[in-house]
Amino acid sequence: MSRSAKYLEAAGWIRERILSGELRPGDRVESENELSGIFGLSRQTARHALETLVEQGLLERVRGSGTYVREGAGAEQKKEQLSDTVTIVSTYVDSYIFPRILQSMIQILEEAGFGAKVMLTNNELETERRLLMRYLEEESRDPMIVEPVMSGLPSPNVKYYRRIWEKGIPILFFHSYYPELTIPHISMDDVKAGRAAAEYLISQGHREIGGIFKRDDGQGPRRYKGFLEAVCQAGIPIREERICWFDTLELKDGLEKNPWILKRLSGCTACVCYNDQVGHILTGMCRQAGIRVPQDLSIVSFDNSELAKLNSVPLTSIAHPMEKLGEKTAEAMLKMIQGPREDVTYEFVPEMEIRSSVFPFSNSNP
Repeated sequence: MSRSAKYLEAAGWIRERILSGELRPGDRVESENELSGIFGLSRQTARHALETLVEQGLLERVRGSGTYVREGAGAEQKKEQLSDTVTIVSTYVDSYIFPRILQSMIQILEEAGFGAKVMLTNNELETERRLLMRYLEEESRDPMIVEPVMSGLPSPNVKYYRRIWEKGIPILFFHSYYPELTIPHISMDDVKAGRAAAEYLISQGHREIGGIFKRDDGQGPRRYKGFLEAVCQAGIPIREERICWFDTLELKDGLEKNPWILKRLSGCTACVCYNDQVGHILTGMCRQAGIRVPQDLSIVSFDNSELAKLNSVPLTSIAHPMEKLGEKTAEAMLKMIQGPREDVTYEFVPEMEIRSSVFPFSNSNP
């Protein structure tokens, strides 16, 4: 278990005993040394766990004597006590990055004593709406970790998230977020990622750069924004006709069936692809059309998944944090459960894995 989760576990252990009535007002709680021994913490971390509960009004320190349960502690919390099961809402569970995200997330939650219930939306607004309406109708008190549906488009479901949030229930978005809500999120910094992908191609001499982006997920527009920032900073003219946009249904139906993609990339020496799946599809389309990757068209994609490594031309790819994102999300949720509301938003800085799908460009390329 990570150090952050250990500290949260210690605070949660004491808090639960107060709410259950095992510890009553005036009872002395474990000292820093005792907590250190029970949970394997440093004294500083044990002290932080106790101070957190003091700030929440559950404990009080008596100089020279110890730390005690405050009078009336937990009365309000008992009324609105949260469930010990976290509901995780994900678009998919079998897509190439999600198993690793969810596994690490669930492991951290279970180590801290919470159950996890996974629900899927298949990236469908109506399915998301039904899940949220049922959650409200059942008056659930489960904290929620959510990957939002089609976060690149206006959503009619934000009103349900607002209602849940206003009930005092922790909600944390992962992988993406609805920008119109102030709910915290854990994700990659997709603007920086898009900028890094384009900057790398520019550093390799490319100026005729196209892009393939997903319009209905928030990552697509944000990666495109970073792409534009890099192109503009390099003084390269913006060529909208070289940008291809697709949505979830077009990807399901087979992106390779769309001849307009290669037509719009005509004249490009390089392309930024929304993810490794799209980079893999583009590689196959190029092979069918007699376009050499990377000699004729260099490709940079996102996620650094196994698909990037196994592509017929291994893809240079911006790494998705996957397991780290799952762990960070779970730890942030535990922090939200234990303490007053605070913005736990965190965006991972992108890192690039360079492989053979990018060819340095010069006018003399064969």
